[in-house]
Amino acid sequence: MKTIISNIMKGVAGILLPGILWSCSSETPFETDGEGIVRLRTVVNSITTRADDSENDAQQQLSDNCIVYISGTKGLIYKKQGLSNVDPQITLKAGSYVAEAWTGDSVTASFDKKFYRGYQPFEVTGGSSSNVVLNCKIRNVVASINTATIDPNLMRDDYKVTIKNSGKDGALVFNKENAETAKGYFMMPNGDTSLEYLIEGTRKDGKPFSKSGKIENVQSAHHYILNFEYNPGGSGDPETGGVFINIIIKDENLVENGQVDVHTRPTVTGIEFDIDKQLNYIDPANIPDETKIQICSFGELDEIIVSSETGNLPGLSYQSVNVLKLDERQENECNAAGLKWSRGTLNEKNNVETAWVSLSKSMIEQLPTASTTEHRIVITAKDAAGKTTTKTLRIVRNEEAIILEDPIVVEDVSQSNDNLAIGAHSFTLTFTLADEYTGTPGIEYSKANEDNWTFVAASLPSGKPKYGRTRATTKYKMTINGLEAGTAYKYRACCGDYRSTDIMTFTTESKYIIPYADMEIWNAFTIAGVDNCKLPGTAADEFWGNGNPGSMKMSVSLTQESEDMKKSGKYSAKLRSQFVGLGGIAGKFAAGNLFAGTYVETQGTDGHLKFGRPYNGSHPKALKVWVNYRPGTVEKTASEAPEIVKGGLDIGQIYVALTTQPIEIFTKKSNRKLFNKDDAEVLAYGQYTFDKVNYGPDGQLQELVIPIEYYEKAKTQTSTHIVIVCSASKFGDYFCGGEGSTMYLDDFELIYE
Repeated sequence: MKTIISNIMKGVAGILLPGILWSCSSETPFETDGEGIVRLRTVVNSITTRADDSENDAQQQLSDNCIVYISGTKGLIYKKQGLSNVDPQITLKAGSYVAEAWTGDSVTASFDKKFYRGYQPFEVTGGSSSNVVLNCKIRNVVASINTATIDPNLMRDDYKVTIKNSGKDGALVFNKENAETAKGYFMMPNGDTSLEYLIEGTRKDGKPFSKSGKIENVQSAHHYILNFEYNPGGSGDPETGGVFINIIIKDENLVENGQVDVHTRPTVTGIEFDIDKQLNYIDPANIPDETKIQICSFGELDEIIVSSETGNLPGLSYQSVNVLKLDERQENECNAAGLKWSRGTLNEKNNVETAWVSLSKSMIEQLPTASTTEHRIVITAKDAAGKTTTKTLRIVRNEEAIILEDPIVVEDVSQSNDNLAIGAHSFTLTFTLADEYTGTPGIEYSKANEDNWTFVAASLPSGKPKYGRTRATTKYKMTINGLEAGTAYKYRACCGDYRSTDIMTFTTESKYIIPYADMEIWNAFTIAGVDNCKLPGTAADEFWGNGNPGSMKMSVSLTQESEDMKKSGKYSAKLRSQFVGLGGIAGKFAAGNLFAGTYVETQGTDGHLKFGRPYNGSHPKALKVWVNYRPGTVEKTASEAPEIVKGGLDIGQIYVALTTQPIEIFTKKSNRKLFNKDDAEVLAYGQYTFDKVNYGPDGQLQELVIPIEYYEKAKTQTSTHIVIVCSASKFGDYFCGGEGSTMYLDDFELIYE
């Protein structure tokens, strides 16, 4: 990325043009007599960040677009566009003038459109010569994110920072993809003196956070940088907010004018667990090798105290210990008991120190299993400024100690092990519900950037709800439908008046549009060394393939466009099976076919194909296509295809599959390898077989919807390729079928739910 910074201190892009004289109009709008010569120099101070512009290119664009005005006491008397067109020596009557210049784009908010304005009053004295510098300064309010201050130990990289003014289209979104280099340029609406910011993201332990605020009294030609100084461990905390923000106000020459710091107390968070939730360690198998806590503070940590609310710490002879101030004996005792800690160095970029405390499995196993109340181990962190944070590990070793704080708890569907849980228009989740509950359980959901919550009640067995909480719980599953494809949503658990503070997010799948699905664009290509091979599309290896490269060796096109019948547009695809050879003797029966994939090569009179094209990994429920099929009378048979007999009707087929890789197909008998829906790489499959019958009225296409069945392995494996195979003769791979079997196809579409 090339960054161009041109300002008064670092070299201004000025243009002083060769002189010619310009005389004012014969009308004399001036108050004094005499004439003077003005040499006008126009300077553009720019701050740009462009990947595709060199410094000269950027300056030239500003120069060419610049409009220069000179006005006198009675209005405009001079106007030129392009600095190369401005007369540097201008003869004016004596009097008072104003030179103005405008360049760039004046839009409410943009990452690349900036606006510059210059305004310079000057006087002309009769018989004199004067120099006027018209300095065009950036008029935008500039804002950006200092990504160097984002600590990956504190937050994930899914953050989103929205900065906006009050104007229409006045919002810009910074994220991982652009925040490192992007600058936002804002033109402030009349009366608007502040920028608002909203920071949303996820802490390292998976908790969402948000932080909003204002940058007050913003000024044009000032650059406001948001520095992430600290992430305090959760949104919704009125004392700590969502993140530390350090706003440094800089003018166009990047001189620091002021600083606003927001500090907060230390944070204490669980690693891979929610420290605010009760830990169920009844079954020793559920106890991790270590229960680890992360402590962060702005500035140095002064104390980290680990204490037990009831009795001594397990395995130790004392109830409380400051791990930052242990002597050698205490450190050895703590390590032997399974209490360990480590301390990182102070991060100079954001002035954050991070430390870790862990409890080993053996230490937690020493907590009494007979206790019917939870064990409470308290972590207290204090920084050098004296600010403290206290969090409590709540551990249960006995069922009687379980406390169900939430009447309903839903899973984080985006982190589930089920790839099928999120579709284009729906998502499915499981939830745990107290057997006794108050109100109607369910979830609320909304688009991620809105707060228009929609409640969906869970379907439960009949029975009158009872008031209260109990340790007994039941798991249920529910599906939410009617969502928009490719859209981010948020959701939370609800039960009666209860609304969970845990807000989870997910994004629905985007639909995959099958290329050239309407069969309207056809071209002839050279494929596998054979000319005149007809395919839908504009290139030989885009999406569709067929057997024409094999049949065209005998000048026979099995698949081509047709105007005979269609669902829409001008064409459909016509697939016709026939014997391909000389005089009906030397050659083979060939099926008219169309498939998503590539015809690789002809091996003698056999084919090597590759089924499958890359797609977006989504999970359609069905394939829809418009079809007309007429089977021919079988003349060629094979032992591998007992379903068809000579003199009977042919069988056609269409199938669709989602796979983890493309599928190699070889029709040669000695190394034959055909598609098998039960192969390891196939995750989903659907088919329709035209079993010796006509499909569709004479001369018309009929809609066909083929459901797609997902195998169990599709929940944990991701499909990368889509396979669509259409054949006028199902057993064409064995070179048998009915002469003249014909299939018309139009308007393929994947159906999503």
